[in-house]
Amino acid sequence: MKQKDNTSNNSNDKIVLGANFWVTVVKVMIFISGIFILTLGAAALIEANLGVASWDVLHIGLAKRSFLSIGTWVQIIGIFMILLAAALERKQPQIGSAVNIILIGFFLNLILDSHMLPSGNTLWQSVLKLLIGIYLMGLGSGMYVATALGAGPRDGLTLVLSKMWGRSVRLVRTILEVTALFCGWIAGGPISMGTFVAVFLMGPIMQGSLYFWRRQIENFEIFMGQDASESEAS
Repeated sequence: MKQKDNTSNNSNDKIVLGANFWVTVVKVMIFISGIFILTLGAAALIEANLGVASWDVLHIGLAKRSFLSIGTWVQIIGIFMILLAAALERKQPQIGSAVNIILIGFFLNLILDSHMLPSGNTLWQSVLKLLIGIYLMGLGSGMYVATALGAGPRDGLTLVLSKMWGRSVRLVRTILEVTALFCGWIAGGPISMGTFVAVFLMGPIMQGSLYFWRRQIENFEIFMGQDASESEAS
C-alpha cells in the first residue's frame, strides 16, 4: 500500500514539475523575444537619426569618443549599474539583469552591423522609423518585464536609490534619465525631436504591453495548473 502511495506521489511530482518546466520555457521565450523587440526598436530610433531615448544618447556619445561599439557601451554601463545597485544594497548582483543587458548589447550590435532594418533617408521614412521604433521599445519592454526573469539595470538602481533617498520611484528615475541625457549630450550624443517624443510615448506603450503580457502569462500558468490537476486526478 505504501509502495502504491509513493508511486502515486512520484507521478504527481513529475506532473507538477513538467507543468512548471513549460511555464518557465514560455517565460524565457517571451523574455528573449521582448529583449530582441526592444533592441530592434532602439536600432530603428538610432537609424531614424531624429533623436534617441535618453540612455542611448549617452551610449552613442561614448561610442563616438571611443573605439567601442554602441552595444558594447550598453553592456558596460548596464553591468556598472548592476554592480552599483548590488553594492549599495549589499546583495549579490542579479544574474537575470546581467543576462538582460548582455543580450541587449549583443542584439544591438547584430542589428546595426547586419543592416537588418530597411534603409531610407527621406523625412517621412525617418519619422516612420522613429514611431515604429518607439512602439517596439515599449512593446518589448513590457514583454520582458512581465516575465519577472530579470529587470533592467536602470530599474534595479532606481529602486535601490529610491529606498536610500526616501524619494518616489518616478522622481529618482527622472533624475537618472536627465543625468544620462546631460552626460550623453556632453559626449556628443544625438538629441532631437525623437528624444522628447520617446519620453512621452514609450511609457504608456510599455504599460499597455506589460498589462497584456502579464495576463497572457497568468492565463498560461492557470491553464498548466488545471492540466496538472486533471492529470493527478486521473
